[in-house]
Amino acid sequence: MMPITSFYPTFNRYYVVALALLTGATIAQADNCDDLIKMDGLFTKARTECRFTYYAWRFQQDSQLCMEKKGKSVSKELFATGHSAFTSKAASLGKEALCQKLLLDFPMTVKR
Repeated sequence: MMPITSFYPTFNRYYVVALALLTGATIAQADNCDDLIKMDGLFTKARTECRFTYYAWRFQQDSQLCMEKKGKSVSKELFATGHSAFTSKAASLGKEALCQKLLLDFPMTVKR
């Protein structure tokens, strides 16, 4: 019969590997948070300007989670950057052309 202690080193290695993978996933998600919040700002502005009837709830929820991680002031800045991006792109492409581009590029996120 094997002693119980022989299981511990193997279990410990698996635990460390799993923890490293989870931590890596968290870091990757944190890197994406900036872009996600900016895109939420852009889509929020687009929803009113383009008169979209649908804006994916899941996308907004993910953005909210990121905002909680980033903090109020950073999130506010990132969201405003998304708003500004819509305004500047609409000025260069034309508002309707930008709205059409968003509909084509993000069909699961926004709809008319």
